[in-house]
Amino acid sequence: MRLILFFVTLFVFNGCQQHNIKKEVQPSVSETSLPALISAIEQCQKNPTCEEALNAYFKQFEETTQTEEMIADQANLEPTSQQPLDVTTLNQPMLANQRIQAALNEWLTWKRPILLETWNNYQFLKRYILPPFTEKNIPEHFMLALIAQESGGRVHSMSSAGASGLFQFMPATAQRFGVVGTLGDYDARYHPKTAAQGAADYIQEQRELYGDDYAKILAAYNAGENRFRRLNNKHNNQAIWQSDFYYDLPRETRGYIASVLSAMLIFSNPDDFNVELTPLDGRTAVIKAHNDVSLSELAVCFGQYNHQMGWYRTLRNLNPTVKAKRVISQGSPIVVPELLKPIYEEQCQDTALMALAKKIHDADFPERPAFTYYRIKKGDSLSTISRQFSCSSKTEIARLNNIKPPRYLINAGKRLKVPQC
Repeated sequence: MRLILFFVTLFVFNGCQQHNIKKEVQPSVSETSLPALISAIEQCQKNPTCEEALNAYFKQFEETTQTEEMIADQANLEPTSQQPLDVTTLNQPMLANQRIQAALNEWLTWKRPILLETWNNYQFLKRYILPPFTEKNIPEHFMLALIAQESGGRVHSMSSAGASGLFQFMPATAQRFGVVGTLGDYDARYHPKTAAQGAADYIQEQRELYGDDYAKILAAYNAGENRFRRLNNKHNNQAIWQSDFYYDLPRETRGYIASVLSAMLIFSNPDDFNVELTPLDGRTAVIKAHNDVSLSELAVCFGQYNHQMGWYRTLRNLNPTVKAKRVISQGSPIVVPELLKPIYEEQCQDTALMALAKKIHDADFPERPAFTYYRIKKGDSLSTISRQFSCSSKTEIARLNNIKPPRYLINAGKRLKVPQC
């Protein structure tokens, strides 16, 4: 904020002095050094007219609550580039935006645990999800901010609207970007590597339209690319922070843009925001189950070894095709953090702790019929039915009922066989 006040000071000082000093080519704000700004203040204070104008300006600055025009003007001065965002030029303009300031306050207070959870989950997923973003020169901190907002780094996250996975793809968007098929117990949106490739492709597509204007890319990601493209054309491709454009966006999208951009700032320079992101050993290993076992049983066995929050979420993220209730057969491969491999060999065999783990797992997921039946209603589709039964995918239900793609035709009144959650 102090740097912003210096910029304002220099602007006022130059305006005050323009009748007394020979006009020269002014350097851009980004090229003006801090000593030059301080010198400008000192010179202004020696000139009564300039000092009076300066004091009046600061009084107005402190009292006003309307900053939208200032933000929009600043955004209009920023050139569009096809190169990756440079954080050093990005931070200050973004920090001038009150909406981003408000979102920062949320991330640094009650949403701080989500930042840390995202970071911890990412340490073990990085090798799977970072490469497609690196190939397209999409900043890592942008990807992290997107994940923090969408899923908190939880691979099996699902919204009430049916968006799923790390990047919260809707079924139609996933289809368009090749995030399709069934992998184990889940569809491809839940598979980190496949979902990351689709998300990187989506962002790159929007980047070709809007350059590195990440506010517009995020608006398209949240509101839908076709809807946002129409809005952008309507407002003649002006800065998104302009009031008429900004308030034409859906309410959710307005908050979404500020939230992701503010998280992006934090992930790019955590120390500046008093956030500690501790690196973890994200290496993984494959073990073979010595006995029939579930991921929850392994989580009980691993406890909090070297990880205060326990290992259940990490185990689920590393084995994205396995449902929480499923018992993994003896001899089957299981991906675990490498540091836990010796713990598995030493502690997770026939012990009293593992007997307890099995007992409480079976109590949480008792034996139930494998399938249930659903009577199709008017207006239903396989997609809406699969969202209602959140543990089932459209393709899984189609396969069980011999319903042929790509149209997946169903008739009201008929019964469908649906996997029991």
